[in-house]
Amino acid sequence: MNPVKSSRARAELASTYIAYILRYVYPILLLPFYARTLGATGYGVVLAGMSLSNSLMRFTSFGFPTVGGRDTVHSTSDAERATILSSQMTGRLLLCIPTGIFGIGAIALSPVLSEHPLLSGAAVLLGLLGSFNVGWYFTSTGRARRSVLIEVAGFVISLALIFTFVHQPSDLVWVFPLLLASCLGQLALAFGSIRREFSNWFSSIRDGIDLIHRSKVIFIFASTSVLMINASTYILSIFAPVTEVGAFGVAERLISVGLSLTMPAAQVLVPKVQYLVTVDPAKANRLARRILAFTLIGAIGAVACTMLLADWAVPFVLGKDFQQSVPVLKVFVLVLPLSVSNQWLALYFLIPRHRESLLARVGVANAIVNLLVAIPLAIHWGAMGMVAARLTGELTLLTALLFCLFRSGLIRQVFSTGDTVIALRPREE
Repeated sequence: MNPVKSSRARAELASTYIAYILRYVYPILLLPFYARTLGATGYGVVLAGMSLSNSLMRFTSFGFPTVGGRDTVHSTSDAERATILSSQMTGRLLLCIPTGIFGIGAIALSPVLSEHPLLSGAAVLLGLLGSFNVGWYFTSTGRARRSVLIEVAGFVISLALIFTFVHQPSDLVWVFPLLLASCLGQLALAFGSIRREFSNWFSSIRDGIDLIHRSKVIFIFASTSVLMINASTYILSIFAPVTEVGAFGVAERLISVGLSLTMPAAQVLVPKVQYLVTVDPAKANRLARRILAFTLIGAIGAVACTMLLADWAVPFVLGKDFQQSVPVLKVFVLVLPLSVSNQWLALYFLIPRHRESLLARVGVANAIVNLLVAIPLAIHWGAMGMVAARLTGELTLLTALLFCLFRSGLIRQVFSTGDTVIALRPREE
């Protein structure tokens, strides 16, 4: 595999975007169906369950895809890749038990979810199984198009199940069991296609623990930024009525789709930048700056479109019951340029240079700010309070990252246009 071959990178990027469109945009296509079939209250429950499921998936993934992709792109033999796969399986399995217990406690803590134990239990299982997705492995080994086929299959299965069994508000209980069945089908296809690449399905417990240790710094950063994004609707379900959860959840879902559109590029381009940093840092910097310019232009365009179209588009698509989501969405969309800037600094600059410890320190500080702000604002102002907390968290994270870059002198590398090769610090594990 040649990670810097441009023609291959373009093909993989196009394939990965097709897969992510199916994964993240198709829920937007389903959003009107859910909203009109289940009503504002029922869809609020679904959004709270999805928030919990995504949060648990983030816990169980524990930064493994980033580490696995980085290890795989530098692997030189089938035996090395087999070792990476088996240790990834063991690491996830080790984290499933504490994460599952945490999920059960989270259901009990939320009045919205505790009223629907079957639905909520399926949401927990969906989060645990979702973390075993091997899309990172397909893209890191140059097989993004195979991942697309599997995503298409999952898309067809889930749509068929939802449209067949969900017809009225009382069918709310079947939403997550059906999504769980679709997830199982996708995993069967994915692992069936790479089963011969495993030497053993699981590594030793020691190897799994070692992977957890090597991934912990990345997880600390991810758990305090992306995890806060995923968990916002669930946190609100603890402190606010289901109507507020629905108003925020719809806006959060739309914003999450916008943010997720940067991730296909990350799956293909992050390994490319990581490789270039070791052989041609100046070229890596130029590529990273082009990525930032493209994503920022897209984020600003999304803000402008939302301000212009939200007042009539949301009620038209979802129904008048979701009118209260409009002001929430119009403020919430301001998070897009802040978030893509934070993602760029982390994925395309700091992680390729093995500055994960810096991300960890900033992430812990940001987590404290998020929690101190989110809970009182959610209690007193409901959906709009949680939006204010999210904006505060992203702005705090960006400020802290820029301060650390200036203080350490790394900011010069961000804007460096010369061809001088910059020496890297030793890897931080």
